[in-house]
Amino acid sequence: MIKLDDGLWIGLAVGPEYSNLSASGIDAVLNTAQDLQSVIGWDDGIDYMQVGLIDGPGNTLSAHYAAVLALAALLKRHENVLVCCHEGGRSLAVAIMYLQTVFAHGWDVWINLLRERVDTDLPTPNSAHKVAFGRMNWDLLKRAMED
Repeated sequence: MIKLDDGLWIGLAVGPEYSNLSASGIDAVLNTAQDLQSVIGWDDGIDYMQVGLIDGPGNTLSAHYAAVLALAALLKRHENVLVCCHEGGRSLAVAIMYLQTVFAHGWDVWINLLRERVDTDLPTPNSAHKVAFGRMNWDLLKRAMED
């Protein structure tokens, strides 16, 4: 797991390191993989949501909006939220979109800031997520998050 910001983590949807998330302080999970039914946290009483994206072209902007809004809702109610998928690219894309909505910087700035902030390699989001990022209506999304 990689901590990106206070309360915001990204990681994989499967693996032994995720066997006891509550011990790590994670109290909510957002699964962003469309084709992976994760069971992370189901036995630990962790709040679990899934907004599935595909890792490549084909996601609607509405799907990206839904993922960001789901993450915002979880972060309002929980201390530490893990955003997960197969290899971390979708998770990172959704986390960047959320951070962009709260603190506008731009895709490449976020990638560089997060690379400086974390002590491990970041996953690589598919270029289709960067294209979606460029098409997002940040004012609309920010207003939706405030409601």
